[in-house]
Amino acid sequence: MNDEILIKDIYWDRIYLNIELTGKNLDNKMFMIATKKDAFSYPLTFHPEKNMIVINITNINNREMLDNRTWYIKYKNDNYANELIIYEKEYEEYLQEKDSNHIQDMDIKAPLKPLEWIPIPISIDLGYKLAHLDKVYRYAGTTYAYVISFSANKFREKLICTLTTTFMVKNNNPHKRYFNIETKKWKKRIKKRIIYYAELFNNFIYQILSRLFPKKGDKILLMSETRAPISGNLKVLNEYLIEHQLDKKFKISYYFTKTLEKRRSRIFFIWLKLAFLTAKQDFIFVDDYSPFFKYITLHPKTKLIQVWHAGVGFKSVGYARFGEKGSPYPFDTPHRKYSYTIVGGQALQEVYAEAFGIDEKDCLPYGVMRIDGYMDKQKISDFKKSFYQEYPQFQNKKIILFAPTFRGTGQRSAHYPYKNLDFKQIYDMCADEYIFLIKMHPFITKLPDIPVEFQDKIIDFSSFPDINQLFYVTDILITDYSSNIYEFSLQKKPIIFYAFDKDEYELLRSVHRRLDDDAPGKVCQTFEEVIDTIHKKDFQLEKLELFVKKNFDDSHLSSCEQVVNNILNAK
Repeated sequence: MNDEILIKDIYWDRIYLNIELTGKNLDNKMFMIATKKDAFSYPLTFHPEKNMIVINITNINNREMLDNRTWYIKYKNDNYANELIIYEKEYEEYLQEKDSNHIQDMDIKAPLKPLEWIPIPISIDLGYKLAHLDKVYRYAGTTYAYVISFSANKFREKLICTLTTTFMVKNNNPHKRYFNIETKKWKKRIKKRIIYYAELFNNFIYQILSRLFPKKGDKILLMSETRAPISGNLKVLNEYLIEHQLDKKFKISYYFTKTLEKRRSRIFFIWLKLAFLTAKQDFIFVDDYSPFFKYITLHPKTKLIQVWHAGVGFKSVGYARFGEKGSPYPFDTPHRKYSYTIVGGQALQEVYAEAFGIDEKDCLPYGVMRIDGYMDKQKISDFKKSFYQEYPQFQNKKIILFAPTFRGTGQRSAHYPYKNLDFKQIYDMCADEYIFLIKMHPFITKLPDIPVEFQDKIIDFSSFPDINQLFYVTDILITDYSSNIYEFSLQKKPIIFYAFDKDEYELLRSVHRRLDDDAPGKVCQTFEEVIDTIHKKDFQLEKLELFVKKNFDDSHLSSCEQVVNNILNAK
């Protein structure tokens, strides 16, 4: 691919979309706007005096407009013939390597076949600007609209821009689902309808049962559809209730399962059982996204309280990603159903209100339950004693904990690209001073394959049950966009952010704040920078102090105590 051509800027002038290019010999290139596989394409005219392509969005070609599709700005690859020869040679080598007993298939990637027309990469600055370029052209009053939206995407390790054009009709009943519009494939339509009617049936059962059980304010359900067994905030809340003998005042029920790991055919029956259990409750506490409540209309006297499993991180969730791929529907989401959500402090009310699509007044700044007593000196001392008894080889060593978040769109696709870790560099850096522990996100099933010769200093600790306890013995945390920085920041120890894909992640995954603006520590984009930061101890701890001051409120009451006083015992 010729890397010299780049889209430097895009801006509007009424109905004209101006695309500014940089590169050599632009006036000798051919350009077009096309779908991914060039099934639909239109030639574009380059204006050399301005280094610009200008598109009249109302007349792209022969008085036509772009139809309901996703489009790419492409140029002709002059080296197509030469690249094709290289590709055929590389493919032969790939097949030979794949058949070799000495090379694992997982480490081999087939060479990418060259394309005659290829998308033009964009600048990083333009990538951050794309979200502000969307246009809505209304016509026939407010009956119709023509929408052009922009997004950053990835093509062969390069950042590119896509345009999605859509002719839209005013929806007079936005609560209704139109499956014929949502998908063109009839099998998916049938599947969506079956799921939809199954959800309606479950809600119908819930409505009947919820009115059969009186609501006396004495029944509590602690539940999670993503974590089992009980852990984190819900575990701490449960221990508090039992310790203060509130289990005698309230009947406490439990429901913990990993719904998404079940077969789809079983989920209906799981939710039918859950409809019976939730119908009896006065208070329901959840700690993560719970799809069951997406279609349930809760009894007016039942309170649903979200005690989010993570602290505040950088990646956006829920309505903070509205309009992005996988974002929630305007009405059909469990986030809207929360009576309250418990947040770490007043500074975080706005963040969680945005994510869950609820009012700030319903984001209660009671603190995070799992850090109640978290910095207790006796608790820390007891854990360290038991930890070093179990791992005596770590005694007198400094521990570096590598705990990044996952890559992928969710639990089913979660992974981490271990090629970005250099085990030899880590081992040499550790010397006699450090031990390097790796704890991957619970969603990640493929754990790192650490070479045998490095396993005395580099150890996979992903199975360790409680990362917060592990923080007690951690001297340096290396992470990226994970929310684990929230608890660890209270330790006042160095945090290094290893974000090899910083711009790509922030543009494609979406974040509610950028690492460069708010990271409480040194941000590194290469592993060499990480190693150098540790050697030089260039941790930028002043950022950590500001983060703690901003995100934690001082309160003489524990989070659990405030939840009991203001929610469970509220009159």
